[in-house]
Amino acid sequence: MSEAARVRRKRGSISQEEIVAAALRLTDREGESALTFARLGQELKASPTAVYRHFASRNDILRALANHLDGISIDGYVPTDDWRRDLEDLGWRAWHTAIAHPAAAAISLTLVSNGSNELRAVEWVLRAIHQAGVTGRDAVVQYHVYTNLVLGSAGAQGARLSAADSRETGEGWIQVYAPKDPSRYPYAEAVKAELASVTYEEVFGIQMEMYLDALAAAGAAGSAADRAESRGG
Repeated sequence: MSEAARVRRKRGSISQEEIVAAALRLTDREGESALTFARLGQELKASPTAVYRHFASRNDILRALANHLDGISIDGYVPTDDWRRDLEDLGWRAWHTAIAHPAAAAISLTLVSNGSNELRAVEWVLRAIHQAGVTGRDAVVQYHVYTNLVLGSAGAQGARLSAADSRETGEGWIQVYAPKDPSRYPYAEAVKAELASVTYEEVFGIQMEMYLDALAAAGAAGSAADRAESRGG
């Protein structure tokens, strides 16, 4: 063992922030499987027990990593009075974070961290939904629809990028079919070139537009119902 490998940090000298940063470096460099207490200890030149002092389990590390990714996504974000623009901005920020840190996004992005960065993002999403004209319980439902769409899609993209399929990550294809009997699958056969050429980023963009259109319609319907109730009163 080299002298450098034998060097260990002093007890109590490692912070939670350092551990999370090390977890991100490991997953970026080596993928999901590298995220263990032993490997974190090696990365930090510390005993694994130093990590356990801050995180009781791997799941605790993942939740902290999720909050850290939220922080990366919203860094520099400033809400405006344009709710549609804000939700679109937040959505693409999460998508680009997943592309930058695919393995970490795949294993943590959909987790509820209850961290400060997550809470800021939640507040901003709810603010935009309120500005769209949707409030109360309906706003909470819309919040979950939005976050399931954005974080689920971004996390799935992270999983694809970290899955080591060079064809998909390099060429961006989604589905390629070559059945022996194409006549059995006429609809898939008719669009097989398009199935192979459409990218996940394009699909995510369309999903976002569809959601935002639906939210605008929900807000308009709520406003109309409120006006009708007011006239009836």
